Amino acid sequence: MADAKTCYHVSKRENDGREWKVFIQGSTKVIKLFPTQAEALEYAKQLCKNKNDGSYVMLHGLDGKIRKY
Repeated sequence: MADAKTCYHVSKRENDGREWKVFIQGSTKVIKLFPTQAEALEYAKQLCKNKNDGSYVMLHGLDGKIRKY
């Protein structure tokens, strides 16, 4: 399991829809909240860069569907 890549998700917060959240796939814990999608995406990309292990980001649109990864 040491070679497992982390998948960070960026999506709209469900309870109020005002903030964007970054979380790890398979976890219900939010790492950090942001006022904009762009800020959340940039943060998630930085997390991947810092891990430097092939981790990646899944970006969700306003409708919750995956936009890109």
